[in-house]
Amino acid sequence: MKKLNLSKVIEMAQNRGLKMTPQRRAIIEFLETAEHHPTADEVFFSVNERFPMTSRATVYNTLNWLKESKMLQEVFEAGQVRFDPNIEHHHHFICRKCSKVEDVGFDLISSLGICEMPNSNKIEGFEIVLRGVCINCQQK
Repeated sequence: MKKLNLSKVIEMAQNRGLKMTPQRRAIIEFLETAEHHPTADEVFFSVNERFPMTSRATVYNTLNWLKESKMLQEVFEAGQVRFDPNIEHHHHFICRKCSKVEDVGFDLISSLGICEMPNSNKIEGFEIVLRGVCINCQQK
């Protein structure tokens, strides 16, 4: 799995002349180790435990910077944006009970066989969102 990596982010920041502040580093470290798909608020509250003066603007600007640099993906679900540090092409499973978002390997779902659309739009990729009940909710 290709995942967000602090050393690669530091290298990219240096190449672009961007400052790697302790707050940015904390945001990246949180995302790097996240085993779920956190919201911006979850990132904000986690980083503020270590750096209480971190602003929401710093969190949002860093998330947008990482997203624009293709080091972070967004997952939209139920009106909420979640951030995915897994930058490999993959799909998602979303539990309808607890709203947990899990990665599903791209190779687990065979190709849809879409070659072209009738209106001549060019397809460059696709994402599939599977919905159901996760194993934890099934056991409750």
